[in-house]
Amino acid sequence: MKITAREILPIVLGLADGTCTALVLASQKMSSGGMDLWQAFRIGIITSASGFLPLWVAEYAGLRNDLVHMAKQLNMASARNLQKSKLGIQTLRNSWFMASVATVSSFVGAAIPLSVAVLFPRLIYLPLVAANMTLMGVGLTLGLWVQGARWKWALGLMGIGDILALLGYKVGLS
Repeated sequence: MKITAREILPIVLGLADGTCTALVLASQKMSSGGMDLWQAFRIGIITSASGFLPLWVAEYAGLRNDLVHMAKQLNMASARNLQKSKLGIQTLRNSWFMASVATVSSFVGAAIPLSVAVLFPRLIYLPLVAANMTLMGVGLTLGLWVQGARWKWALGLMGIGDILALLGYKVGLS
């Protein structure tokens, strides 16, 4: 399966969001060594589900805006005909697909540190290391994709993840 450039954004967004949200929600529980499988699964589901609707709305709005722009370029009086056509239906399908990709990626991003916390409860820093490795991979991928400083992206995302883990630990949501 080849990943297109259009699919990179929801994958990267989902992985980073899932990892960071899991750190916020579960860092206190992970650092105490008390994470169980059911709690990890529930946090993973909440983490991934919370991102679906906002991403779907944003993606759908962007694609509908593209249809409005196309209608203007074609000197159409209204974009309604395009929105009701096969293109309109395709925008709906594409937005659902992209939001679904991001949701699955978010679950995977959350599952990485959470599963490490469940499998190795006594190694309390290992989930944070796993989360940092995930965020480093996301940062390196983003840096490569945008032809930027890959390690700055990686270190920046890792730093954000560590700050969110600290905030989650201090707030103590789990």
